[in-house]
Formats: sequence, structure tokens, C-alpha cells
Amino acid sequence: MTKHDIYSILEEEGYFEYGATIEGQTLRESFDIEEVEYPALKREIDKQQLEELSVTDYIRNKLLNEGKYFKQVRDHYRVLLPSENAAQVLSYMNSADNKLKRGLKLNKNTPSQYKINQNDEVRAIMKQSNIKEQK
Repeated sequence: MTKHDIYSILEEEGYFEYGATIEGQTLRESFDIEEVEYPALKREIDKQQLEELSVTDYIRNKLLNEGKYFKQVRDHYRVLLPSENAAQVLSYMNSADNKLKRGLKLNKNTPSQYKINQNDEVRAIMKQSNIKEQK
């Protein structure tokens, strides 16, 4: 089965409604992600985590199109309530703002012949000010 098929089954079972939770183990079993028995080699653990990240990224992107956010909370995942979405939006905006700050700082301290062009720098500064205005 494809990710889309498995997603559809889980959706029919109500796992992606607002406030719904799904255990991490249930998610991994549904998408045939092998459980790693401890102790395990680092590459086995990394492989499992990357597979789970790929699945959760797929689900998160599908749900974002429906105005829902799929959040990991310890050993399970939860679809945030609509009233919780604003906090997630602010978190995204803060993250973007921090990345712009770091990028501008790096560019400022880069030798001039290697800096990004001024138009891109101005665009980054404008994005940063737009984010601050929307907070």
C-alpha cells in the first residue's frame, strides 16, 4: 500500500480529526516502519527515525491543506484543535524570523565579494519586518 492509501484508511478511522491522537507505535505499524529493539545500532535507529519523519511530514502536509496541524507529543501524535493553531502559526513565524536574523548576520559578516546581492538582502529585511508586523 502507498502512503496515500494508508493515510486514507487512518483518516476514515478518525485519526486526523481535530483533537484526535494516534500512538507512535500505531503510526509506525500502519506504515510498516520496523520497530528497533534496544540495544540497536545507530544506523538502525536513524533509519527508523527517518522513515517515521517521512511519514509524519507527509501527514502534516496533507493536514495543513485542511487547516490542521499534526504535532508530536512525547510518544504519540495529535491533531491540534482550531483554537491551538494560532500558537503553531506564531511558532512558524518566530522560526522564520530567527532564520532570517541568522542569515542576515551571516551575510553581514561574510567577505564582501561573497555576499548575496543587495536586492536579496533587502528582500530578507522586508520579510523580517513583515513577520514582525503580523505578530
